[in-house]
Amino acid sequence: MKRLEAQHWAALGVLLLAVVATYWNGLHGPFTYDDKVEVIGNETIRMLEQWRMVVAYNVSRPVTVMSYALNYHYAGAEPFTYHVVDVALHAVNAGLAMLLGSTIARVREHPAPLITGAAAALVWAVHPLNTEAVSYVTGRSEQLTALWVFLALWLWMRFSSEGDWRAWAGAWLCAVLGAFTKEVAVVLPVAFLVLDALVMRRVRWAAHLPGLVGLLGFFGLRYETYGDIISNIPPQRSMDLQLFTTVEVIVRYLALSVVPVGQSVFHDHPETGASVRSLAAGGFLVGVTGVALWKRHPIYSTAWLLFLLVLAPSSSFVALKETMAEHRMHVSLWALCFAAVWAVSRHEKARYGVLPVVLVFGALTLNRNRVWASEAALWADAAEKNPNSAEAWYGYGDALFLSRDLEGSAKAYARSTELSPDNPNAWNNLGRTEATLGNFDAAEDAWKGALKASPSYCRAHSNIAQLKMRSGGYREAETWFNTALAYCPKNCRAHAMLGRLYGWELDEKDNARAHFEVYLEHCDTDSQVAEVKQWVMELTW
Repeated sequence: MKRLEAQHWAALGVLLLAVVATYWNGLHGPFTYDDKVEVIGNETIRMLEQWRMVVAYNVSRPVTVMSYALNYHYAGAEPFTYHVVDVALHAVNAGLAMLLGSTIARVREHPAPLITGAAAALVWAVHPLNTEAVSYVTGRSEQLTALWVFLALWLWMRFSSEGDWRAWAGAWLCAVLGAFTKEVAVVLPVAFLVLDALVMRRVRWAAHLPGLVGLLGFFGLRYETYGDIISNIPPQRSMDLQLFTTVEVIVRYLALSVVPVGQSVFHDHPETGASVRSLAAGGFLVGVTGVALWKRHPIYSTAWLLFLLVLAPSSSFVALKETMAEHRMHVSLWALCFAAVWAVSRHEKARYGVLPVVLVFGALTLNRNRVWASEAALWADAAEKNPNSAEAWYGYGDALFLSRDLEGSAKAYARSTELSPDNPNAWNNLGRTEATLGNFDAAEDAWKGALKASPSYCRAHSNIAQLKMRSGGYREAETWFNTALAYCPKNCRAHAMLGRLYGWELDEKDNARAHFEVYLEHCDTDSQVAEVKQWVMELTW
């Protein structure tokens, strides 16, 4: 027994070293993409003592948000510490994946259960497809979900194989915590059934009753909160488009799992209806599922069903904005790794083939982390791999603007407007960049492009008004500001600048006060509040 414990600790040590070796070069990466909204843009994480506000920020994921609050409480807004926590989480998850895999292998009487579980966890830990979940701070929701899922499944296996009711209670506690970390974990009750039916070959139905109650409670809470049991966001596409697109995306996930080439923070996979490609992809998935269930090989059947099951909340009926995102594969990827390692683990010579795979995957992960080292590099990579994607070029333009490469930013935004001329945001940002460069005529042309795409786009009206105001065309500026307010009566910037225009340039102080009053009534959180209050004081005294 002592020898077995020593082997477990040695395997955990190898996993820890592998995780550190493949992710050390990503520790100094910045906050990127949604991090600026979900982490540093989330003011509630700065108020840990007011925990109800933290939880209320996203009632579906309070565990995730609370982890950010704790991170901020102890280390502030320095991204390094967030990355350290994420890499540590990945190491812990690799250890839990090893325990789960070795337990399943032991129950199925594999001759080398520890080696099998550790090898599968090692391949999963260094796989480059995980970089988006580990090196991207907002990917923490996936990592915390993996924590609860692996721990829950391991505890359930202990309960099913040893009759440990404490493990049963722990598994259901993890299921609850997982459900309030990310919605993906809601599939755990079904995953427990899969393990019992296929691995254990027996189902104690009474042990699964909390799952039925929990699912009813979870979906009831979502309906009470959002008015919808599936999603709290408007659907992005019709159901037929969603399903045909999803089957193609799942096949792409499988391809990236085997040959992780062409990774990107943004996969602009097109929406598709019934086509030869989508029908072939759907037929392939149905065929593999049929073979897995018909052959009833417990490991391959379990791995395949767990892969589909954990992926289902993000890649099935719910139409999310992005058709494809690598972080969604984080937990499902382990099931594929475990099946692959199981296939070679019974042949002693074939086991050595795992080592070169680990080395290649580790090298690819190190290289992928270099891309995550800066937002400009991340989006340059996305634009290179999706050259005809307006959204990829838009993201690249944003990244270059933030890094003060204004010339490059203008070119990226211009490319985005070429690919999608109906996107007013791209035109608006192009105008902002040109104005910052001092190219005011080009800025005005860009903002007029935004209005051509969307005549009611208030920011473009306000921006053109400020250009006119800057050049002395005060009455033209007045017209543009008033047009902006006709479309958006509570537009803060328009009220502030129109008040300034009336008060100082057109000498219409009553009109100025009227606009300042509207501004102060509706825009108390705007960044210009202090300046507007000073203007009111100047007008008054």
